[in-house]
Amino acid sequence: MKAQRPKENRRLALATAPLVLFLLLFFAYPVARLCVLSFADPEGPLASYARLLSVPAYRAGLVATFGISSLVTILSVLCAYPVAYLMASVRPRLAALLGLCVLLPFWTSSLVRTTAWIILLQRYGVINSLLLHAGLIRSPISFIYNLSGVLIGMTHVLMPFVVLPLYGAFRGLDRSQLDAAEGLGGSWFKIIGRLVLPLTSRAACSGAAIVFMSALGYYVTPALMGGARETMAAQLIAFNVEDQLDWPMAGAFSSIIVAASVMIFACAQRLSGPGGLFGGPVKATQATRSNVVIRRSPLDWGVAACGAALLFFLILPLLIIAPMSFGASPFMSFPPEHLTWRWYHQVFTRPQWRAALWNSLQIGMIAVTGATILGSLAAVGLDALHGRVRTAAEMLIIMPMIAPAIALAIGLYYEFAPLHLLSGHWGLGLGHIVLASPFVFIAVRSALQRFDPTLLDAATGLGAGPLRITYRVLLPAIAPGVAAGAIFAFVTSFDDVVLALFLTDVRSRTLPRLIYENVSQDINPTVAVVSTLVALATLLVLSINLLLTKSKS
Repeated sequence: MKAQRPKENRRLALATAPLVLFLLLFFAYPVARLCVLSFADPEGPLASYARLLSVPAYRAGLVATFGISSLVTILSVLCAYPVAYLMASVRPRLAALLGLCVLLPFWTSSLVRTTAWIILLQRYGVINSLLLHAGLIRSPISFIYNLSGVLIGMTHVLMPFVVLPLYGAFRGLDRSQLDAAEGLGGSWFKIIGRLVLPLTSRAACSGAAIVFMSALGYYVTPALMGGARETMAAQLIAFNVEDQLDWPMAGAFSSIIVAASVMIFACAQRLSGPGGLFGGPVKATQATRSNVVIRRSPLDWGVAACGAALLFFLILPLLIIAPMSFGASPFMSFPPEHLTWRWYHQVFTRPQWRAALWNSLQIGMIAVTGATILGSLAAVGLDALHGRVRTAAEMLIIMPMIAPAIALAIGLYYEFAPLHLLSGHWGLGLGHIVLASPFVFIAVRSALQRFDPTLLDAATGLGAGPLRITYRVLLPAIAPGVAAGAIFAFVTSFDDVVLALFLTDVRSRTLPRLIYENVSQDINPTVAVVSTLVALATLLVLSINLLLTKSKS
């Protein structure tokens, strides 16, 4: 689209304005105002920060936030390498199947996965029961409500962020270089250490940055699977708002994790190259190369086996929770001794579950409509911007993906409460548009990378007007990206828990919030039923997206 005339470029640049203005109003302003509140303490502008460092519980929470985030990042990178290597070293069809094992948990509700892990790891859960029956242990092991539970749950949720870019890097390796290194007598360890790791380090660092930024503001998994020592900043922010009404303290915690996220994001953007931290997919010329397997040595087989075990780790919660939803016992057990539809009947007949589902669908439609329109327009108009203006606009659009959701939730809560937007659907719907717009933007930008801009010039030369060109040329070309973005927007909205906890009341609460409330109190088979239904709905939505993508290709 660079070949268009300057006037048309200026008009096209205006397409970016709606999303930029929306994010300035409903993202940048609420988060910035929350951070400013940290200086509004009656005891002085820096009193909240001084209290953050002097109060042992707050200081421990801050240390736990960065410590757990670092551990989760390290574990995610270490676990992602064998999985990505395995995916890149098998035939394309098998690689696609393995990729589905990564993507399905990736887009399945994090709350569902956390619930499944609680069922698996609790004192008399599936894993402890198996170990006891096998005689490997004499008493149950405490896997959850401690550091191990938080690390397992968060690593499971965030590891795909590293697997996907690493897989692209492995597929992009030049096989001739690997063959040459092997022909010169290089050992397996030397080839990996001196060739493979340096060539994949940029992808690993990009994924690690995303994991670390996401972990800094994590709320659900530490709250459900951690103990007092694993209390993180997001929990302390919620505690200061809900229990203490201490907005300056909540602002101080938010300022620290937002500032850390922005600095890491800026550094990662600079180090990740021209494509940026959220660059497009691997080029076709790279992705279609032969596999990167050097030779099937015993060590190579060991890495592949490790990758297969980690893939099983990714899909295990989804495999375990569905059978348990059919158990006749009111207590969660696996495998279920007797099967029944009783719990499904209860879910579909209880008014609270039906109302929560209906609220989630209504809010999802608001999010999909707003995010699809704003994200698509911004993606189309971005090429008309240049220099620092383009960089600033792109960074603002991407920021909701990496900024702590708890900071956005509290910031919007502070702004929406006086406007009485916490009792209906629009308050949360606006927040979900903020969260979902970047996914639409990235999906449409990816579709535009495969679009030939000279088609627009040809249509203009044939006398077609702007509306006709948009309707007959541009929209059909980017339709797969728009459809994918809309689907991702719906999944993002349907999965959200953090914003729903603060921007809804009992009447307008969503399905994820109701699941969270039930899991917080007591896990019963109805929670397994709802979690199974949510997972199936996600699988259905992703399958529709896959079919649409294939039909357009």
